[in-house]
This record gives sequence, C-alpha cells and structure tokens, in this order.
Amino acid sequence: MNERVGVVNMHLKVDLSQPDKMVMLYKIADGFVQESHYGLALARVVNLPPKVLDVAEDVARTLEAQTKAKKKSSRSFAIARKRKLVLGLREILLQAEESEMEGRVLGEYLARVQREFVRRMDGIDGDRGESSDEAGEEEEGEGDEEVSVREDTDE
Repeated sequence: MNERVGVVNMHLKVDLSQPDKMVMLYKIADGFVQESHYGLALARVVNLPPKVLDVAEDVARTLEAQTKAKKKSSRSFAIARKRKLVLGLREILLQAEESEMEGRVLGEYLARVQREFVRRMDGIDGDRGESSDEAGEEEEGEGDEEVSVREDTDE
C-alpha cells in the first residue's frame, strides 16, 4: 500500500526484548512492524490458554508456508509466461523474415510487434498480464493488421 500516492506506512512501537513481556513505547515508527508474529507475542503477554497459543502457532506456521509457496509459485509462473512470450516473439520474427514485407511496411509491422511484446511483458511484470492462446496470425503486406505476440499457456 505504501507505494500509493498519499499512503504512509507506520506503526506503534513496542519493546519485545523480554519473552513474556510487551512494553508499549507510545511512539510512532515508520514502516510496518518488524517483529514476526506480533499477535502471538501479544497473546502470550495476556496469558491466553496454552491450547489457544498452540493452535495459533500452528496456524501462523501454516499461513507462512502457504505464503512462501504462493510467492515461489507465482514467480515461477511469471518466468514461464515470459519464456513462452519470448518464444512466440521468435516465431513471429522468423515469419516476418520469411515474408515478402519490405521497407516501411516491414518497419511498421515490427514496431507494432515490439509495442505488443512490451505491453504483454509489462502485463506479466505488473501481475496483470493477459494470456493469449492465439498464434501470431497476421495478414502479410497489409498495413493495419492487428499484431499478436504468442503466449501459449498450458492451463
């Protein structure tokens, strides 16, 4: 959220240096709380039953593992999509090389291919990428055809 205009991330500072004690410092600090499992530390301080703390710790570990797996998975998925997009671009460029387009027409076509490729790559980076099962099928020699950079997905 702190990347958004007008949003500042801050928190109330606490001292957790002692295992079963939390000291409220009544100070505002920049950024988010650095202590992991702040809620569990607070639960220990207020003497919640041990069974509740055990369940809470199990839930925290499970959520942490799921978050790590999701990050790894989404990163891997983005890399795979980028690779497919680059392979699709390669195919389009090979087709353009073998086509009869020349001069200005070829230049305009390649410029459109470039814009589409950059737009799709930015979409993947911004986690708003659009997948397309369409091959890059263009009418050669036409000046106003739509350019599609292939990004095959195996879903």
